Amino acid sequence: MPDMEVNVFNQKLKLSYREEEKQRILKAVEILNSNWNKFSHLHGKVSDLKIATLISLELQDSIEDINTLKDKMKAKEDDYELLKKEIDFKIKESQEINKKLKKLNSELNTKNEEFAKFENIVDELLSELFEIKNNIAK
Repeated sequence: MPDMEVNVFNQKLKLSYREEEKQRILKAVEILNSNWNKFSHLHGKVSDLKIATLISLELQDSIEDINTLKDKMKAKEDDYELLKKEIDFKIKESQEINKKLKKLNSELNTKNEEFAKFENIVDELLSELFEIKNNIAK
């Protein structure tokens, strides 16, 4: 594993790292040093250990915020999955209703055709009866 020297809290450190971790380590060192500089007004007033402790507390608080956000995000993802399942169920339900409606529509059309044929037969019978009535009346 390669080594690199970094300055953390104004102290030189030699770190061994895996190549894929190099950028993450450099970013972490940058953040730590940025936080160190943020507390520069305390240098000489309190010990470096207290400043490091403040930085650690701040970073831990940030980690907790991130974990809380992750938990909320997971809950939202779970809600999303549940809603997705409900939507899929409603879509299937709707498709079944549509199938039933098509079947009922088809049956209704068949009955309407039968009724139209029946009306034609009744009309023919009435016409014949009317004709018979007219013939009898003559």
